[in-house]
Amino acid sequence: MKMNLAELQSTWNSPRNNLPTAEQQRLAGQFTCQMIRRRRFQTIWLVHTFVALTIITVLAFRAIALGKADPGEEWGLFPLLIVPWLFAFHFLRRHLKPVSPAARGELSITDSLRAALTSNRCEQSRLKRVAGLFAIMIPLLAVNMNQLLATGKVSSRELTSMAVFFGGTLLLSAAGIAARFFGRVLPQQRQIDAVLAELTDEAR
Repeated sequence: MKMNLAELQSTWNSPRNNLPTAEQQRLAGQFTCQMIRRRRFQTIWLVHTFVALTIITVLAFRAIALGKADPGEEWGLFPLLIVPWLFAFHFLRRHLKPVSPAARGELSITDSLRAALTSNRCEQSRLKRVAGLFAIMIPLLAVNMNQLLATGKVSSRELTSMAVFFGGTLLLSAAGIAARFFGRVLPQQRQIDAVLAELTDEAR
């Protein structure tokens, strides 16, 4: 029986005979752990967000009930509350749809990396949406501060202090988002893409 060398070479180079190297396995495990930590961080972030929004909303409606805030003159308070709630529920809905329902260890190296890549892209999307929320909140805050000034609840000096405080807070938050996006999340995506490309090349 004549041996077909081309078939033998193809069989030998099949994915089953080209297992990932120890370095690739280590990276796959690292990215999977990052995916798990990212989801845990998102859970904690969502809990804190909903608690904070609940407290702020209760205080706002309490002020209205006690006559300390007039909805007619300070209508900007409502979009200022509604927009963050809409974003929070949007993030919650996406969070309740995990990237991969499989437990750790049930996926292959390649599938684990693909799941980590999907998780990474979801995190990028979340950070972009949070940045978009900040962009929407800036004019809403400006409207509310002007309404406080118009109703005589704050002076011009107090308004300036508020503008500096909220402006600084938003600037620091935006810097944190940018640092996480460009310094951590985006480089992780490049690493995962590189390892997946290496695995794909080895499987050919």
